[in-house]
Amino acid sequence: METWVLTGSAENWERALTASLWGVTEKLKTRWERVARDDLLLFYCKSPVKGVIGYGKVKGKFKQDKPFWAEEIKQNRVIWPYRIEFEVGYVLPRPDWVREAVRAKLGKRTIVGISIVTDQSLVQQIMDEISSRWRTSVKVVEKPVSEHDEVKSLVAELGRLSNYIVDVEYRMPDISERLDVVWRRVAASVPTFVFEVHIGGNLHQALTKLKHAYDIWNSNIYLVVKEDRYDEVMRYLEGAFHEIKPVIRVLKVSQVRKLHEVQSLDYRLKAEAGLR
Repeated sequence: METWVLTGSAENWERALTASLWGVTEKLKTRWERVARDDLLLFYCKSPVKGVIGYGKVKGKFKQDKPFWAEEIKQNRVIWPYRIEFEVGYVLPRPDWVREAVRAKLGKRTIVGISIVTDQSLVQQIMDEISSRWRTSVKVVEKPVSEHDEVKSLVAELGRLSNYIVDVEYRMPDISERLDVVWRRVAASVPTFVFEVHIGGNLHQALTKLKHAYDIWNSNIYLVVKEDRYDEVMRYLEGAFHEIKPVIRVLKVSQVRKLHEVQSLDYRLKAEAGLR
């Protein structure tokens, strides 16, 4: 597990913490590629605070084409496309940032948006000070994740590993419904691949959304199901949804897990060999 310093202004941190999301520029892509799930993150506010205001851990990462921070929205373009999703361990209340921030000697690491900390004694020093000054445990609390959300995350990560633009909970333009995960080839395109994850609940609704995506976009449509629901899905495709039977692909959760395992290994090995 690595430790990273994320550096930004107070304004950017206020925005980032609303969505548990960070971003870096094209110049820092190689560092972003090294970031891994569960890596430790130190939240450094460079102005006007100049100190660590919180910490967390990496949940995932992806490339995004939608403006998020105030400067991006103002310029109507993406400045920090390489995004990092994080889980907050602890963040100081906003009024305490200036007074209680931990002012560690991080040097040049605080100049850019993301930097690695290889000195574990320095990391331990920061964590000890956080624990004593803020009176909080430095352990990042695990939140229970539903199987539905877990599988959605796996599908999303598969798309990112394949260099697609990925959207989770993608809003359909003409009906008040959202699709679990979509992959797009380019920013301006309609979804090329559309996924619904069905662990439980309304199977008819999931199939209806996929059929609509196929009808309006001609997307490749996928339904991800648990093994014990596979036969039920087949009955729907023989009956009410027979029109999409030739085009829909039904994946079992076990297949998605295996795909993610294999593709993640392939990506990591190629990156280590300098082939990415």
